[in-house]
Amino acid sequence: MKYPDLQEYAMAYLARYSNTEKGLIRVLKAKLRRWAAKAEQGGIDQSEIDEGLRQGLQQIPQIIAKVKKIGIIDDHTFTEYKINSLIRSGRSQKVIQNKLLQKGVAFDVIQSVLDQYQDIDTELLAALVYARKRRLGPFRRVDREVGDELKQKEQSSFARGGFSFVMVDKVLSMEQAEAEETIQRLRSL
Repeated sequence: MKYPDLQEYAMAYLARYSNTEKGLIRVLKAKLRRWAAKAEQGGIDQSEIDEGLRQGLQQIPQIIAKVKKIGIIDDHTFTEYKINSLIRSGRSQKVIQNKLLQKGVAFDVIQSVLDQYQDIDTELLAALVYARKRRLGPFRRVDREVGDELKQKEQSSFARGGFSFVMVDKVLSMEQAEAEETIQRLRSL
């Protein structure tokens, strides 16, 4: 069972995927765990496996420092890209914040990038995209009868998506043409 070259693995991984510092640490630790499991199945002595794991865990900070130094990993750039992508796919700021925190991005990095979007009404864009994807409000089928029950279901869907009641009211009060026009206008900013 050949011991993995973690630096080579990190570079190959980052050539294909964008990730955060903490995300890369998780990936490298998982690689070590997989190696240890295969080595154990291959009958390698446990002391050798433990030594390999110890050496690998010592290499990880050096690998992280190297990829940060050459600019392959930058949590701020990753956050900018991810926020833009998530807004355009109809995610609320609350959902975006949670997703990025799960990926290991620091809260202050997330906030600084989200603050850049305050001039543009990104939450309205995200809510309209969300509505269009789920055929809610101005995008609901024309043959659906609009009643209190339907409105309540739509409001609940928006709430689960992390949107505020004020935003939901704004979207639900729009006509389809106005909503489409608003999406186009906000995407062009």
